[in-house]
Amino acid sequence: MAEREERGGVTQAAEPLPIWFFVGLILLCYGVIIVASGLLSAPRPTVLAETRPALWWGGLTAVAGAIFLLIGLRARRR
Repeated sequence: MAEREERGGVTQAAEPLPIWFFVGLILLCYGVIIVASGLLSAPRPTVLAETRPALWWGGLTAVAGAIFLLIGLRARRR
């Protein structure tokens, strides 16, 4: 059931979560999974394997997800 809020004696339904919240949640989950796979798997013998691209891209994806998650939460409070 939807939450209800009292405003001036009138009961209104709570504002639903914006799409940015869910986008951020998905990106954050993917970022954590990519970082974990980068830490647990052995680097493949490629030209730039020592740079560990899974760690960089997973970290970037997780940070972007956290930013979108915060944007979604702040948009709901307004």
